[in-house]
Amino acid sequence: MRMTISTTKVLLAAAMMAMGSAAYAQEPASITVLDNMTGDDGITYQPVVQAVSPNHRYVAGPAFSMETGLMGMFVYDLETGDYAVKPERDEYGADIREVNNDGVATGYNLQACLFSIDGTVDYIEDEDGIITQARDASDDLSVVVGCTYRAEDYITTACVWKDGVKTNLPIPTDEELGFETNGSVAYYTNSDGSVIAGYVVDNYSTNPLLIWRLQDDGTYVCDPVCTKYFSPMGAVEGRPYVMFSPQGLSRNGRYVSLNLMMSSEDMMFSEQHIGRLNLETGELETYRADGEGDIAANAEMQATQVSDNGTILGWALAGTWAMQQRSAIIWQKDKTPMILANLVPNITEMPSWDAVGFNTAIDITPDGRYIAGFAQDETYNYKGYLLDIGAVAAAVEAVK
Repeated sequence: MRMTISTTKVLLAAAMMAMGSAAYAQEPASITVLDNMTGDDGITYQPVVQAVSPNHRYVAGPAFSMETGLMGMFVYDLETGDYAVKPERDEYGADIREVNNDGVATGYNLQACLFSIDGTVDYIEDEDGIITQARDASDDLSVVVGCTYRAEDYITTACVWKDGVKTNLPIPTDEELGFETNGSVAYYTNSDGSVIAGYVVDNYSTNPLLIWRLQDDGTYVCDPVCTKYFSPMGAVEGRPYVMFSPQGLSRNGRYVSLNLMMSSEDMMFSEQHIGRLNLETGELETYRADGEGDIAANAEMQATQVSDNGTILGWALAGTWAMQQRSAIIWQKDKTPMILANLVPNITEMPSWDAVGFNTAIDITPDGRYIAGFAQDETYNYKGYLLDIGAVAAAVEAVK
């Protein structure tokens, strides 16, 4: 199928950065907003963009139907205007979180699947009674990560499919972790499948971080990174985080973006904030909104993804508890996090979607330049988009 898209191109306000005598000229920033799609079933779907391919040619995600109130899935080719859209297979909905340079998306629709721009779907099945969920894949799709569970108990088991063969990933015992667990999920992988990020399900469902690394013999070894930082209620000295949850892994396997929360001595919890963990050096950078920038002081924040150069996407809440406004945010390496709309001030869609309160920047290309997301307009219809932040990303990469 093919459709037209609306594209707004504007000049980004002067983005000059210097390193020594070097300076970087401004480039145009642009946003592409997808139109609604019509499936083979004749139903109109609103694209909820959640993934962009590394080459920024394809976007993908769930497809919401106002007619049925249900979620299907779609893949869209920005170069040709072709797309594929499929309805969900059961009432729990479909989900897509990754798409590669060939337009093949990874997700699930009742069962784990690989969904191509040509409309074909390859399902990853298991034995009867086992439900499979795929969350991410290597660039060549030889490694797919996710989990399995039984419908009667919904206890998830982290796993990897290598060339179609499933292997459950090793999980530390509760004694080794220092807290009780009730399942695990593999959620992200890097470009070649050698690093996997996921979590164990703790009693409070805060999802503490685990990392798996590929060994020379083809097996994976688990690094329980969370044990350096996390403990239930923040009760263990030196481990004050009551939330240490992964929300993205860079395609080079270097950075993990995190959702964080700490406790104090009187067991009062801080607001949710964000962090950047360098898996190569062990450096943890955190940010809590202090009101010094354009994010409201003490705003609750959440990360969504991180690029190869450490740029983190996410959102922040502002306003009273009854009138929360979700604004898309960006945290570039060595800079203060900011409202994404303020980085590209002449793209008028961004602040208008922030005002509605559901703007979610959720995926980013490895070079940190192209940002995929979704929002709702004034009529509360979904708008999927791809934002090119242009010279800003190029300058950041140059001084990395």
